Amino acid sequence: MNSDINFKNIPSVNILLENLILKFPRIKPIYLKRIINRKLDSVRNHPAKFGLHKHSKSEMTEMLSGQIIGEIEQLLSGSLRKVINATGVVLHTGMGRAPLNPNTIQALQSVGRYANLEIDTVSGRRGERLDHLSDLLIYLTGAEDALAVNNNAAAVMLMLNSVARRKEVILSRGEMIEIGGSFRLPEVMKISGCKLKEIGTTNKTHLADYEQAISEKTGAILICHTSNYEVQGFTHQPNIDEIVKVGEKYNLPVLYDLGSGSLIDTKIFGSDSEPEVSEIVEKGVDLVSFSGDKLLGGPQSGIIAGKAHFIKMCKKNHLLRALRLDKLIIKALQETLIQYLKEETTTNIDGIGALTTQAADLEQRCKRFMKKLPSNLTAKISLVQTTGKVGSGAYPT
Repeated sequence: MNSDINFKNIPSVNILLENLILKFPRIKPIYLKRIINRKLDSVRNHPAKFGLHKHSKSEMTEMLSGQIIGEIEQLLSGSLRKVINATGVVLHTGMGRAPLNPNTIQALQSVGRYANLEIDTVSGRRGERLDHLSDLLIYLTGAEDALAVNNNAAAVMLMLNSVARRKEVILSRGEMIEIGGSFRLPEVMKISGCKLKEIGTTNKTHLADYEQAISEKTGAILICHTSNYEVQGFTHQPNIDEIVKVGEKYNLPVLYDLGSGSLIDTKIFGSDSEPEVSEIVEKGVDLVSFSGDKLLGGPQSGIIAGKAHFIKMCKKNHLLRALRLDKLIIKALQETLIQYLKEETTTNIDGIGALTTQAADLEQRCKRFMKKLPSNLTAKISLVQTTGKVGSGAYPT
């Protein structure tokens, strides 16, 4: 087919550039050239796709100019934009998970320019960005200390690397989860510098399996809450208290990957309850990690809470610098955590508010929406009752 294609009909960079400079006089020519060259490379690599075999040079010039103009306009408007979530999935990963409260968004403006991110305003000396969140997390979780990084996978990696690097970590086969985007816990453990020690079977793991797997190579015991699936039927798993006692007996830290952590009783959502972070801390685990942008209702982040000795190990880990939060995320998470101190938590955090909205209120909202639709709308609109979903692997079922 290439014999029928006249590559001479591809317009030159200069011809296309003349049109674009007139259309976008404020964009530097060097960047316009890069955009043009990328488009022309696509034409040369896929000539049939662009109809090079049937278009004249003038037609190709007009067509490519139009395409490039459209691409530049989209580039200038930004691809990340506001959308309406009409999916029935509250914590939709594709739409950014937990929706932030307008007050939280407004609070970001106060630190958008300069902020006391790493300055102690009392002493005037160098401060620590982790301190902006630690007190709130300590009070809300009941832990001795806590810190936050950029997501829960990072939190798991940091605590494993800090506590059990170059050692074996014991994990039940029934807890080897895979989260969205094909990220698998065993792979996260490998990147963390740990060696996975599998015990038990998919449906049954006994306390004896933990003890039998312990050796001089063991660095920690990991418990992973299956927050995005559930194994039912002929199953068994030791409770947290039993595993913690094994850890204490052999002087091994017990780490808990909670996944989607909640700071309140999830029974208010009208479904099976998920473990609260404070409950896990009370059980005596050494470290627990959880997400900030799922049931907690804040921005994308991962939180580690637990005993001061092990949190200190995480803080001293040089890996933390690559995983740390910037000032905007810290402020958004701080504002979200503050709402948990108040009685109006469910109304102040939009994600929780959406999960606790009653069916009758949703029905009235739908009716108001339907009344505002254009009178000449040809589509048939009807109101039906369905079951919504939490989403983002925040609930097992």
